[in-house]
Amino acid sequence: MNAARTAQCPSDLALEEHLLRANPATAQHIAGCEHCQSWERAAAEASRAFAHQHPHWMAKTRPSPLRRWAPLIATAALAAVALFLLHSPSPELPRYATKGDELTVYVGGQGTPRAAIQGERVRPGESLRFQVAPGAAAFVWIASVDSTGAVSRLVPSEGTTPLAVDGTQLLPGSAVLDATEGPERIWAVISPEPLNWSVVEQALRGSPVRDASEVHIAGARTSTVLLERGAP
Repeated sequence: MNAARTAQCPSDLALEEHLLRANPATAQHIAGCEHCQSWERAAAEASRAFAHQHPHWMAKTRPSPLRRWAPLIATAALAAVALFLLHSPSPELPRYATKGDELTVYVGGQGTPRAAIQGERVRPGESLRFQVAPGAAAFVWIASVDSTGAVSRLVPSEGTTPLAVDGTQLLPGSAVLDATEGPERIWAVISPEPLNWSVVEQALRGSPVRDASEVHIAGARTSTVLLERGAP
């Protein structure tokens, strides 16, 4: 039985807004509230179902002007989340993860969303979504490092506070690949306490893309997937 909503719980609208743009106060509440954790897990399951049923999700959404990546989320997906919350349970997407089964990168936008394999070649215009499975309540950053050592933040796309998660969760938002070719490493940085983005950026900047062993972040563990950007 799901825990009952309390007077301190954010409204459903506030929780949906938190999915679009992480709110530190809402994240802190969710971390200690069984009801809101259940709501968040149900929303994540609904998002997976939406991606499964609508393989061209976000393919026509205009990207933001970031040089390498374009974080985005479709408004229609939120409507689908609300619909799925009221109906049948969602199917599971195929799953691939590395380093403790904590990070999965889903590739979509030009076909049925699929879980990327290590070193997979991905085409320009593909959309990426990210699933984490920290095993317990934690704070998560998703970032990428390109062949020049430049770091891009993917989730959350703004602010200095990481996303609060609890258990396996498909994260809100996505990133769209531009036409630049070369290797790109996706990182999930997972910590029991929130790490400032500047700490993560400093640790990842200039790191070898093809060698993940050199990255160590005090107070955090990492999970990573290597992608090869370019035409097949």
